[in-house]
Amino acid sequence: MSSVLDIITSYYPKTDEMEFCAGLRDGKFTREEILRAEVVELYRALNTRGLIQEEYKKKLREANEAGVILEDELSTMEEVIDDEGETEEHIDHLDMRFKLFVGTGVDQSTYPAFNQELEDINNEWMAVCKEADLFSLMALTCGIEDWYAPMSEFFEIEYRKRGFNDDELELFIAHKSADVEHSQAQLRILERNKERIDFDRVRTMLERTFATSRGYDRMKRVLAESDQPLENLMVKRKAA
Repeated sequence: MSSVLDIITSYYPKTDEMEFCAGLRDGKFTREEILRAEVVELYRALNTRGLIQEEYKKKLREANEAGVILEDELSTMEEVIDDEGETEEHIDHLDMRFKLFVGTGVDQSTYPAFNQELEDINNEWMAVCKEADLFSLMALTCGIEDWYAPMSEFFEIEYRKRGFNDDELELFIAHKSADVEHSQAQLRILERNKERIDFDRVRTMLERTFATSRGYDRMKRVLAESDQPLENLMVKRKAA
């Protein structure tokens, strides 16, 4: 049997399969176009991150109560999940994402305007996380973070060519190391529990997961090439 990591990595999208990333690599897209594309990441993060974190924690606690996940594994994973938020070491990763938009009308008082195609991708991503059993969910999040670490470096390099500075690129700089640590923590748990894993289910969930990654990337290209003013892609948040 292939190792857990080999199975996970076999589903990673290649750059040529990613329309926006391939364009970046080939010298396309200006700073303005990149900012439009990054609205896709705001749409994804603002609409799914908290829900997925809670879903993950729920599955972990249920597995812990059933004796499947040990206390130290539960503690490790809750730290990994919470590290996306604000910690003693860094600000919330979502706050980092907004730094890309400094100097524009996009800030935390704004929210991405409704987009049906992005909504459909978000709904599929949420469905995957809800339908996955714990080890499938752990495998796909392990895979996303392992895959995204070098992607973060790729974005940092390409965005820097378009004039973004260190502060604006903090998200990608942080993810280069943080995502590796998060991925390795999950991989260790998966390896310790290899005999419990339904690999057919894992493969199905990985395929669906990275299909959404390709979908988000396609929408980045669509928004980058849309010629819409950035402000048209955002709306003011409603007062609480």
